[in-house]
This record gives sequence, structure tokens and C-alpha cells, in this order.
Amino acid sequence: MIVTFYGRITECTNGEKEFIPEPGVFSTLRGLLDELGSRYGEGFESLVNGNDTCLILVNGNGVAYSGGLDSPIGQDDKVDILPFVDAG
Repeated sequence: MIVTFYGRITECTNGEKEFIPEPGVFSTLRGLLDELGSRYGEGFESLVNGNDTCLILVNGNGVAYSGGLDSPIGQDDKVDILPFVDAG
């Protein structure tokens, strides 16, 4: 599994753009996000847990309609965490 961070999310990950967890550690998106929150702190948690501040994709598909935080994830999956972009 590889987790990729984009845009202002990397401000909360100390500039890290990727995280590769040990194989088989996480079976749901919720477990992965809990670990990332512990690793990167409150700033990361507030961005990722805000419903209107970021988009989470598993293998290119939004998780909002595929189980949300309880979406299953596996070793071969790619998780992308992107901030929403506002235009005016």
C-alpha cells in the first residue's frame, strides 16, 4: 500500500508526500487514518476529518459511496489524500 499526500496536506505531514505502511497492518481506511493522525498530529486530523476540506480516494475512487471510513483497504491499494481547491 502507498498513501500519497497532495497540496496543503503536506504542510501537516512535515513535507512528506508519501507514507508506506508495513504490509497487512491496516484493513480499513479508518485504521489507516487513525494511525496517520497519531503520526502527524492535530493539524492533519482536522484537515482530513473535515468533510469539506479534503477528498480521499482508494485506487482512484472516492470513498464517500463505498463505505466511507469503513472502506476495506489492502496491501495492493493506493490511497490518495487531496485537499479541495477553492476558486473564486
